Amino acid sequence: SRGGGRLGRMADADGKMKGISADLQAYLAPNNMSVFDHLTEVLTNVALHKTEKPVENFFQISRDVLENSFRWTDQQPPMKQDLSAQAESHNLFKVRQAEPDPVSAVAQTKPTGHDAYVPDIMAETELLGWSGLSVGSVNACRIMLSIRQLARERPELKSVRFFGKVLGITSDYYVCEGEVTGCNERPPKSLKPNHPERRDLEKAALHNRFKYFVCHSPGSSWITLPNLRYYQLLAVPAIKRLFTGNLDAPVNTFPPFPGPGQTEAHYLRAKLALIAERTLLSPTGFFAEHPADPEAKRLQNAIIPVGDWAPPEDLTVYAAEQWPAAAWVRHYPPVPDMDAFPEDFGPDEEGKWPEIDPEPWPLRPCDPEADGNLWMARACARQYAKNAPVCLLSREFPGAVVVLQGKRFVNFYMGLGNMETEKMYTPVFFKGCVMPPIAKDDKYKVFRAPTVQKDEEGNVTAVVPPEVPPKYPQEGWLHYNDEQMDLRDKMYVEWGDLKKKEKEEADKQAAEAAAAAAAAAEGEKAEG
Repeated sequence: SRGGGRLGRMADADGKMKGISADLQAYLAPNNMSVFDHLTEVLTNVALHKTEKPVENFFQISRDVLENSFRWTDQQPPMKQDLSAQAESHNLFKVRQAEPDPVSAVAQTKPTGHDAYVPDIMAETELLGWSGLSVGSVNACRIMLSIRQLARERPELKSVRFFGKVLGITSDYYVCEGEVTGCNERPPKSLKPNHPERRDLEKAALHNRFKYFVCHSPGSSWITLPNLRYYQLLAVPAIKRLFTGNLDAPVNTFPPFPGPGQTEAHYLRAKLALIAERTLLSPTGFFAEHPADPEAKRLQNAIIPVGDWAPPEDLTVYAAEQWPAAAWVRHYPPVPDMDAFPEDFGPDEEGKWPEIDPEPWPLRPCDPEADGNLWMARACARQYAKNAPVCLLSREFPGAVVVLQGKRFVNFYMGLGNMETEKMYTPVFFKGCVMPPIAKDDKYKVFRAPTVQKDEEGNVTAVVPPEVPPKYPQEGWLHYNDEQMDLRDKMYVEWGDLKKKEKEEADKQAAEAAAAAAAAAEGEKAEG
């Protein structure tokens, strides 16, 4: 009986231990710990801190260990940081050693075979500090190293400079501009000289002499933007759109950006050409025109810098208060005029087509009346104003600046890429576009509580909602944009139709009068 009682007590103790272990495991389950791990941490804590009376304070020690190591079971793991940009920037500072010769095991540096001009971007950044617009000295150093690496990898480039930074929604674009000897895209020889597709490429040939490369961070690989088309250059001034930061994003705008399958890369290339054409300025005399010469195998016009140019002793002539037309010129290729071929344009008897002159590339002096309101210019210091840097700030493209000091000047742009018109944007009127009125009786109605009509017995016979005349449009109000002559709506179309009908009636009356006069003359001749 004693043995049976002892076994029973042992079984009860074993059952209690299993229950305590189960409770403890359930207690530790949220922390994803086992009983053995928890006891190990408790004993380690006691040994490290030399806790007094560990047996009596066991429960408090166990609780402290659990609180210190507690975490939620549904807690997400920490997000991994994308350090690719930092790694790419770090790689710019690595010294590239020449590979040893497999036979002699001697490392020899191979000549690159080209020498593309890259300006001192650090000095330009210091000069831009006078305008209050810059990318910072650290980023400028990274950009300079990245552009030098690009110049080494692209032997077709004559020069490469940092154009600026275009801001986007998700990411920004760092832009550099490279000049090549000629456009690398030729129109098909099977097309006629006056074919629209061929002319779109030939008229943008001067613009395509400049290649644009973009990247999202200094050190990342440069992406070449596609070549420009003439119809894109004509359409882009009327479009306002924020850049997304994704070159493959579709371009959905109004007016539509022309061309099949156009992406943000094509739109960015056209927008950069527009910004450069409107904001790139240089002091008069720094560049000189270099006309085309077929005998010298120079088929296109060009502009080259003059080596012996020197600024005047007094730089205040470039300031805004005076703004002479002879002080600044635009040296970027202009937007060509549209073609106007005669009706008899075609091959001669021998099958030769008439030669079409290349597009001109003139230096365009700034007009004080037209360009005076588009720029703000100031001397950057009152003391020694004759030698102080001169800064030009564009009102047309906010973020475009030109800074001149001595023989050095720099053009820079950092902004959203949109033109500032100081007016509310309205789509340009074209044939077939009729703008709706802002207030019409059938659209804007004000209703009061309906009037319930009942008979003598109290039955509802009719429910009449009384209509209240709207406050708008009032008498004398016309339609949307009626004050803008080039943006009229239905009234504009009706007026045009009326004028056309009046002209047809006048032409008909003139033809009848001419026929009557001819008949009278014939009658007189027959009588004579």
